[in-house]
Amino acid sequence: MSRQSSVPEPLGETANLARFRHLTGAWRWLFGTFTLAGISIAVNQIFGLEFLAGIVILDNSYLYLLIGLFVSLVFLIFPAFSRSSRARVPWYDICLFALAVAISGYYALNGLRSIEEGWEFESPILPVVLAFALWALIMEAVRRAGGLAIFIIFGVLSFYPVFADADFIPAMLSGMAQDIVGTARYHVMSEESVLGIPMRVFGTLIIGFIIFGVTLQSTGGGRFFINLAFALVGGVRGGPAKVAIIASGLFGSLSGSVVTNVLTTGAMTIPAMKRAGYPPRYAAGIEACASTGGVLMPPVMGATAFVMASFLDIPYLTVAAAAAFPSLLYFYGLFVQIDAYAARNGIRGLAKSELPSTATTLKEGWFYLFAFFLLIFLLVYMKREAHAPFYATVALLALSQFGKLGPRDPWYYLLGAGIIGYMGLVLSSIYFSADYVIVVPVSAALAVLVLSQVPARIRITLGEVQGFVEANGRLLAELVAILAAVGLIIGGLMMTGMAGTFSGDLVRVAGGEVVLLLLMGAATSFILGIGMTVTAAYIFLAIVLAPALVDLGLDSIAVHLFILYWGMVSYITPPVALGAFAAASLAGDRPIRTGFEAMRLGSVIYFLPFFFVLNPALVLNGTAPAILVEGATALFGVTLIASGLQGHLVWVGSLGNAIPALGARGGLVAAGLLLAYPESTSNLIGLALLAPAVVLGRLARIVTSP
Repeated sequence: MSRQSSVPEPLGETANLARFRHLTGAWRWLFGTFTLAGISIAVNQIFGLEFLAGIVILDNSYLYLLIGLFVSLVFLIFPAFSRSSRARVPWYDICLFALAVAISGYYALNGLRSIEEGWEFESPILPVVLAFALWALIMEAVRRAGGLAIFIIFGVLSFYPVFADADFIPAMLSGMAQDIVGTARYHVMSEESVLGIPMRVFGTLIIGFIIFGVTLQSTGGGRFFINLAFALVGGVRGGPAKVAIIASGLFGSLSGSVVTNVLTTGAMTIPAMKRAGYPPRYAAGIEACASTGGVLMPPVMGATAFVMASFLDIPYLTVAAAAAFPSLLYFYGLFVQIDAYAARNGIRGLAKSELPSTATTLKEGWFYLFAFFLLIFLLVYMKREAHAPFYATVALLALSQFGKLGPRDPWYYLLGAGIIGYMGLVLSSIYFSADYVIVVPVSAALAVLVLSQVPARIRITLGEVQGFVEANGRLLAELVAILAAVGLIIGGLMMTGMAGTFSGDLVRVAGGEVVLLLLMGAATSFILGIGMTVTAAYIFLAIVLAPALVDLGLDSIAVHLFILYWGMVSYITPPVALGAFAAASLAGDRPIRTGFEAMRLGSVIYFLPFFFVLNPALVLNGTAPAILVEGATALFGVTLIASGLQGHLVWVGSLGNAIPALGARGGLVAAGLLLAYPESTSNLIGLALLAPAVVLGRLARIVTSP
């Protein structure tokens, strides 16, 4: 990779575009208008700007508006069937689009009335009829956006209240049945179903981070992070594989999508790994594991972490802090395996002539790091979770233009002054809690951008603006459809009371044994992760499983992270393994073989949730000495596990494939597991196993040496 060679356009975006209908003419402008309207309403609500002549929008009306604006767009951009035309919008999709807008608009206009009259319990006939229609529209939207499997699962669970006490329902899964009218009314008009936690979190937190992620990718952030990773570690032993870890970890945390992460960063890292000597299946497995870990890495962690914070009723920052060390352990285990494989097989880094310059890369893309650290500063220090991504987005849009100029250009100083003024207003608005001044910096930034159109080299075309808006619209429409449908699961469980009784039944089935209940939860999370999105699987288990685990004395944050981790396992585990299969397509290898390779490389993810759920010190819950000791022990244990899996131990070298080597590798893995397990006796046994494993390793080297 030469300094002049550029990272290809994000393949994830190209691959995703094949799913969408190509809108032209008035439909394209309508799509952009609805997207901007949805974003504007969100900004108005989150910052309390009262754009509409001082009118305060109630929370339920606000969420209905978001559903109307974004669910309706699903019928414009997602064809009804895979063979449907992508060149025009058929009449039936126009009807569905209009229905979604009209019905959601009706509920938004009657938001106050529905609360005052208690429509979720008793309502006029028209709202009930419209409730059935909106229920059906949401299910059709999630079928198009999420696939047939999700549609079937969500559909069955949304109808669960109707047959909750049926004879064919096991006693453990039964609940208080409701009639179909009451079910429809509760789903659409209560605050526990369609308007429940998923949509509330989307409307207050997720939407801003989605916009920031799209802005980062649209302005070239993915390319910058990949170039920076190549510049930093591309030349060391096994460099291209280590680049995949860094680039996918950074980009995946912000994108929140495993498959998009694979297709975006993997387009560059997988060919580089193959060129360095990694087999195709190994290169694809590394990228799949790294992209999966990116979603587990703070500060953003995709949509699920925000939902988790809402479930636990704690600040998002607390969730991110608790998730930090487990995610680092996961990436550390992957890093050790990669380094061991490279050492064992003599894989070197890329030549210096193929790598970008670190100084040049930072000079050309420093503003990405600035926006990233601004986001972290606002999250961590100022604790402005809802506002942070909007400030960071505006800063990134302005700074990305600033980066196209040079110090000798007078526009450089004009734009720089505008940015400094903007940052001053941001900080003053935060310190003095005057959020309304967001109007001033946004207007100033837009004015500077308009003025900066004079130099041709930073001119923004109308097509680029449209592309940016449409990228946001596609992602937001897809996410709203899925989250609104996920709310149906919550509504079904809450309406029947099953959520409150199921956890107690699980404890009785497990006989009060924590480990057995954890194994049951891990299996269930994995199975649901295959058929559902990670967020949907997490929400379901957070309702029915997490209370049972917490009641047995486990740390609540660790329990919820346990569920999240096991929901992510399906991305690298056959038979589905979407992340591994996407990477296999880039590497030109058989998907199933890549899936099994990804399982071995990402094996730490199968053990890690058990470590931190049984040892809350790993999620930073404990005294400082305990956190340090347990953290160091876990690091040592993960090192031994990774070394045993790859057959190479630091200070011992490659263990080979002879009989003693197999014993040494097994001993290292066993010792690592026992050392990482939070119990002093097991730690001592692990240390006792380590000595013979090392002796066997040295013996294996003697046996296999020429």
